[in-house]
Formats: sequence, C-alpha cells, structure tokens
Amino acid sequence: MNLRCLSGFTLTELAVVLAVIAIVATFSTPSFVVWHKRDQIDARARTMMSTLMPARSQAIGRGARVTLCRIDAARACLTAGKPCDGGLTD
Repeated sequence: MNLRCLSGFTLTELAVVLAVIAIVATFSTPSFVVWHKRDQIDARARTMMSTLMPARSQAIGRGARVTLCRIDAARACLTAGKPCDGGLTD
C-alpha cells in the first residue's frame, strides 16, 4: 500500500488560527479608535496653526491687530457660537 503525504491545514488548525486572529482584533480595535481620534485632533491642531502663522505674520508686517473669524460657505464671517450651515468646514 502506498501512502501519499498530504500537505495542508486541518479544520482544527484553521479554527485555532481564526480564533487567534479574532482575539488579536478584539484587543487592537479600542487602541485603533483612540489612535484615530488622536490623529484627528492633531490634524485640526496643525490646520489651526497653519491659519494662525500667516495671520501673525500679517499682524507683524502691518503693525496692526489682525482678526481671524470662522466663515460659512459664502465666505462671510460667522458670529461667535453660530454653527456653519450644512455642516461645512470652517
């Protein structure tokens, strides 16, 4: 009788690997969410700094006070506390 060597994975091995992947995914998801929120905050901070630096340069160059304001879609200044229409970015 000639027995051939079969290569591959058994159902048990596949189930163990899938269980390990599921456990790793379960533990890594919360840290991914925290990382994503921190990245969003960092991006907004960089955007704010990129807005403030030219305003500072203008104030120094003019020797006068420069005022920054949030704008709506029509590029009109918004009053403090007023939300943007349509959820557009300031």
